Amino acid sequence: MNSAMLRFYFAIVLLVLLLFFSLSQLYNLMYQRNDIVVAAQSILQQAYLHDKDSQLRLSCRISDTDDCPDSLFITYPAGMWQPLAGFDYQLEIMRDSLGNASLCGAMPDHELLCMTRLNLPQNLDFSVDLVHVFILLLLLFLFWLSRNVFRDVEILRQSALKEVAVGRLPAFQLSEKSYLQPLALSLSRMNQTIADLNLLQREMADTVCHDIKTPLARLRFIMLRLEEQLPDSDSKQIRRNLQEIEDNVYDYLRLAQKGFRSDLQLTDIDVNALLQELLEKFAANSEHRLSLLPGASVHIQADKKLLQRALSNLISNALRYCHGHVWVEVNINGSNCQIDIIDDGAGWHSNENVSDGVSHHGMGLAIVARVASQHGGSFGRLERPEGGAIARLTLPTGTSETKPGDETGRDI
Repeated sequence: MNSAMLRFYFAIVLLVLLLFFSLSQLYNLMYQRNDIVVAAQSILQQAYLHDKDSQLRLSCRISDTDDCPDSLFITYPAGMWQPLAGFDYQLEIMRDSLGNASLCGAMPDHELLCMTRLNLPQNLDFSVDLVHVFILLLLLFLFWLSRNVFRDVEILRQSALKEVAVGRLPAFQLSEKSYLQPLALSLSRMNQTIADLNLLQREMADTVCHDIKTPLARLRFIMLRLEEQLPDSDSKQIRRNLQEIEDNVYDYLRLAQKGFRSDLQLTDIDVNALLQELLEKFAANSEHRLSLLPGASVHIQADKKLLQRALSNLISNALRYCHGHVWVEVNINGSNCQIDIIDDGAGWHSNENVSDGVSHHGMGLAIVARVASQHGGSFGRLERPEGGAIARLTLPTGTSETKPGDETGRDI
């Protein structure tokens, strides 16, 4: 735990102790009396005066003809007083219209017996009112001390909300000598660094895409000259690959223009049909065997372009490291669609570095993990017990539909 947090906790404890002892001391100073003790002292004093003054009666019973003005103890018959509902009259200090205090208690026969001539202070609640004033002043003082912190926190909160909405942290200014000033400076520097990196990334994207489009156009021109000399299957395959490169270039350019932030274009996708299409495309350029294992036809809600890119990366990576066979298996696991791309190679640990000493699957798998995260899914790498690697892409089915009737699967 750092020193700042320790100081914060120490201040909280100190504040609580200060509040407790201040209220207790103030209450004791302003309320240093016990009403029962004062009443008892008054009883003794009045009893002493009764012995000195024969005109003071010790007890009297209230009636229509006698209101007992000179009695120490007065009894109110059941019909002469009206108790309040739900109020306990076992022992209560009561006052008349002139403010004179009496110590009264209800008797078993519903009569009220009161001892008069109590010498009690007129204002019994002054100390409580002063405590309330002290609490109010203390809260105002604390608010005055922390007003800038609350203001700065609200500024940071509003800035964060704008960042969530537009993807960019706006410029903001905190109070002078703010406790949060280091955080604000760090956020500002991070915001500027991110802006600079985004600008550099867009510039690099424009440059790279421009450099790719030029040789791509030359390849198309050469393809037109050689088209008659190539077999029809080879010609279609070259045209398909050139078109795929061009589509990827323009997709990347559009993504760069949007600051590399794009919403998912969700559509209903037949996973088995998409995998079959991708496997056929890869089979045309590979001497290895590719298979789609038989299983139920699974439909999910996903961005088709992103899903194609992720699956293409996984199939390409499996073909790079397999010995001779790559196969794909699709299953439903709860509310998720589980796609396994399996190869018979040496496994993930042996695939980290190929013979040229360069790692080939880091970027491609990073793209797969990002696509999975964008769809609310996950990507995992597992070792196959019989040898080889398993790349597992798990995606939520969304409004998926599983059709058990299709159990076909075949080698490519």
